[in-house]
Amino acid sequence: MPLQMASELRFPMGSTVSLSEQSLDDFLSLIRKVSGDMDRQRIIEVFKQHFCKVSGDNYNRSSSLSWAESDMSSQARRAAEDAPNFIAAVYEAFEALQNSGVTVPTIQHINQILRNNQDNYQIVDYELIVTTGSVAAPEVSESVSNSVMRALGDAKALIGTVDSSSAIDRAHTALHGYLVQLCTDNQIVLPDDPTASKAFKLLRQYHPALQAVGHRADDVTRVLNSFAASIDAFSTLRNKASLAHVNELLDVPEATAIVNAMYTVFRYIQDCMRRGQ
Repeated sequence: MPLQMASELRFPMGSTVSLSEQSLDDFLSLIRKVSGDMDRQRIIEVFKQHFCKVSGDNYNRSSSLSWAESDMSSQARRAAEDAPNFIAAVYEAFEALQNSGVTVPTIQHINQILRNNQDNYQIVDYELIVTTGSVAAPEVSESVSNSVMRALGDAKALIGTVDSSSAIDRAHTALHGYLVQLCTDNQIVLPDDPTASKAFKLLRQYHPALQAVGHRADDVTRVLNSFAASIDAFSTLRNKASLAHVNELLDVPEATAIVNAMYTVFRYIQDCMRRGQ
C-alpha cells in the first residue's frame, strides 16, 4: 500500500530535518540483509533509484555489485538530509521489492529503528507522522468538518519540526472550527464572528457533557476555567507568534508545548462528548 505523507513533509518549503546518523547506519545495515531470488545487484539498484529521487542525483546503474553498494551508501547519506522522504524511499523500495517476490523487512522494523534512535517519525496505518511531543493528536471523525480535518492534519505534520510555529496556526484553526461547529450543532447561539474562547465558554455553560460533576468538581472547574484563559492566549500566540502573520516566531520547544496544550483541550472536549452519548 502506498505510504501517505502530509504535503509539508513530502514537499518541504524550508530547511529539511536530517535523519540521525545512527538511524542511517541501522537502515543501511537492514538494507544489506535484504535478499531473495532476485539478483543481489538488482536489489541494491532499486534502493539507489529511490534514494536518487530524494537526493536529486541522476540515477545510473553501477558497473558491479561492489560499486552498487558503495554508490547506494553515498546516495542514502545525501537522501538522509531529508528524513521524511528518506523514510518514504526505504518504505517504497521495500514495497517495490516485495511486489517482485523479495522478502523484505516490515513497517515494524522501520519504526523500531526510528524509536531506538529517537527520530521523531513513525508509520501508523500506512501514514508517516511526526511523533514529537507526548500528547497525541486529536482524533477525527466523519462528524468533523473538512476544514477542521485539514487543519489538524497540517498541524500533525508540522509539530516538532523547524516549522513548529506554523503548527500553532493550524492547530488553532482546528480548535476554533471544532468549538464553533459544536455550538452550531447543539443549537448554542453564538455572537457574530465568535472567538475560540467565547465558543468554549458557551459550550461549558450550556452543553451538559461539559459540566464538571462528580468527585472534586470544584477543583476540576478551576482547571477548566484555566483552559478558557489558555485559549485566549492561544489566539494571541497564533496572531503574534506564528506564520499566520509576519511575526517573530517561537522556538521549537515552546511552539510544540503550545500545540500540545491545544491538543489537550481538544481531546478533553472530544472525551466529554463521547461520555455524553
